[in-house]
Amino acid sequence: MKSKFYLFFLSAFIIAACSSGKKAYKHGQYDNAVYQSVNRLKSKPSHQKATAILRDAYPMAVQYHQDRIKTMLISNDNARYENIVTEYQALNNLYDQIQLCPAAKKLVITQRYTAELNDAKVKAAELHYALGQKYLDKKNKNDAKIAYNEFERASQLMQGNYKDCDAKMREAMDWAITKVIVLPVEVHSNSLKMSNDYFQNKIVQYLYEHKLSKFVMFYSEAEANNTKIRVDEILDLSFDDFVVGQLTTDRLQREVTNDSVLVGETKVSLPGAKTDTIIKVYGKAKATLFVTKRTIESKGVLDMKIIDKYSNAVLQEEKMPGIYIWTNQFGYYQGDVKALKAEDLELTKGKELQPPPPQDFFVAFTQPIFNQLIGRITQRYSGY
Repeated sequence: MKSKFYLFFLSAFIIAACSSGKKAYKHGQYDNAVYQSVNRLKSKPSHQKATAILRDAYPMAVQYHQDRIKTMLISNDNARYENIVTEYQALNNLYDQIQLCPAAKKLVITQRYTAELNDAKVKAAELHYALGQKYLDKKNKNDAKIAYNEFERASQLMQGNYKDCDAKMREAMDWAITKVIVLPVEVHSNSLKMSNDYFQNKIVQYLYEHKLSKFVMFYSEAEANNTKIRVDEILDLSFDDFVVGQLTTDRLQREVTNDSVLVGETKVSLPGAKTDTIIKVYGKAKATLFVTKRTIESKGVLDMKIIDKYSNAVLQEEKMPGIYIWTNQFGYYQGDVKALKAEDLELTKGKELQPPPPQDFFVAFTQPIFNQLIGRITQRYSGY
């Protein structure tokens, strides 16, 4: 029975695969029709429908790509040669697939367009290079970004070996890149210096490890001074305020009960029964729960400014608040422990803790600020 089902599904799969090739051909999807026919011939070299589809589809696919190449050659589109590269690559992919199937090789005459592809790549690289030089000559940031991308594409097309693209890319990058100096975060407290350094290092480390844009570089103040780089923008961060609140203590008392507490068992003699029946006896348990809750709230606001180095104009400014609430709860009870729920019992196991030092509060409340800050920086510079 299992073998019959296997043969049924295998036959259905073969029929579906073959008909899908025929459907692709009817819809003018000649490349897909070729691929599907070749795949079918690999598993069954004498498949008649796949043979017929391949004989018809391959010449149509070649004609389709050649017609597109002719149209692109008379176009003024700057991407025309790169589009021609794509067409020749498609033709070569068809060739390669047919070569991998002995049955398919016997059915159609194929050709690989190696020289034509290489010629199209050279012309595409020449065009990208010329466009890159055109934009580089304008000597401004935005056009230099375009120039860099054009030189980069020319180099990629020729596998990294085309004219002086590397030098041109360095020149374009020198014009295009925005160099941002990250000033030390200001906090007006000597006791918080270590925690503030931790916050600062997190920011710098994130910006080093996450490349927001190839046209943006971030530097610490020390790096900028040592290398004497040309700074374009300044990321100025300072805490407007940081407050560790007073310790607040709340004492709560509440009655707790449990109406379903097993207190014992009893035997009952039922009429006609040979043995006594054991019945569980439930009662009510009561207790008083005493809870102490100690709370300290820390909060502050980070002021972020992005300043243009040349005009000293503020390009962007935002204030980002952060808050952290430290809580310590513990308690005890009087009465029957069976009246307590699991969470009540857990409270009675708590202990009175000493609040953490201000440095720990600072680190805790700056975590949400850090997330906001990274979001704003990413939003601004990822599009450069």
